[in-house]
Amino acid sequence: MNNRLGSWTLALTLVAACSSTFVAAQSGRGGGYRHQGANRAAAYLRWLAEQLNLTDSQKASLQPILVQEGQQIRATRQDSSLSSDQKMSKVKEIHESFQPRITTILTPEQQEKYKQLEAEARERHQRTKTTAPNATPKEPTPPDNQADH
Repeated sequence: MNNRLGSWTLALTLVAACSSTFVAAQSGRGGGYRHQGANRAAAYLRWLAEQLNLTDSQKASLQPILVQEGQQIRATRQDSSLSSDQKMSKVKEIHESFQPRITTILTPEQQEKYKQLEAEARERHQRTKTTAPNATPKEPTPPDNQADH
């Protein structure tokens, strides 16, 4: 009887441990960026805040900008009248048009770090595109330039 109770306790402990790991993975912890809709802008803002050490004031200023950028990108991706190439081009234009609004909120040091993060994202996107066009990266990655925020 005591042996069965120990086995059940062990089994429940393992299930709880696996469940919490699964929930953490699904919630985007660990640098992942797998959110949809409005949560995507919030996730991107949290990631930027962590990377750039943003103040509360900076976060409040960036939030509506990132939401608006995400809405425009999402609308472009859902536009069935555009080809894939046209969508990619327009998404890139949208992203580039929001960069000045984002960088004006940052300090000079944060601007440099942001440029570095953008360059790394472009490099990662290019590397993924050229090595395996249909494959997704194996490691959780921060949002790249083409993600809707």
